[in-house]
Amino acid sequence: MKILYDEVIRRFPEVQSYLSDGDMDLPYVVMGSVIHWVNDLGIAKLTPEVVQRLVDFTKWCETQPRGESAADDICTILVVAFYEKLFRSDVTRCLLPHILPRDELIKNAEYLKRWVSDEEFQLALQKY
Repeated sequence: MKILYDEVIRRFPEVQSYLSDGDMDLPYVVMGSVIHWVNDLGIAKLTPEVVQRLVDFTKWCETQPRGESAADDICTILVVAFYEKLFRSDVTRCLLPHILPRDELIKNAEYLKRWVSDEEFQLALQKY
């Protein structure tokens, strides 16, 4: 999925070192590479500029036309390979209030608890 790959590299050139040849055609890997990069940055290097780049990227993803399947639907890829992964570490959890409004978090609690665990959901909720 070249459009997603190109957008990730354009917005986050630092992520290129996390990708291998052939990953351009693996959108979940491409999206996951952004999460790996953020985790490696650590909380201290999550500057307002980095946070804004991530917010702008998620907004871009949410405005893309829907695909025909989970393999080419950028919104689905965003939810599964990015949003769900934000719950997994202290570094990425601190991004949630910037990216996902509290009311959306609560509205999607049942789904999220099933895919990220109740414990991770509660830890995320504490960030708001």
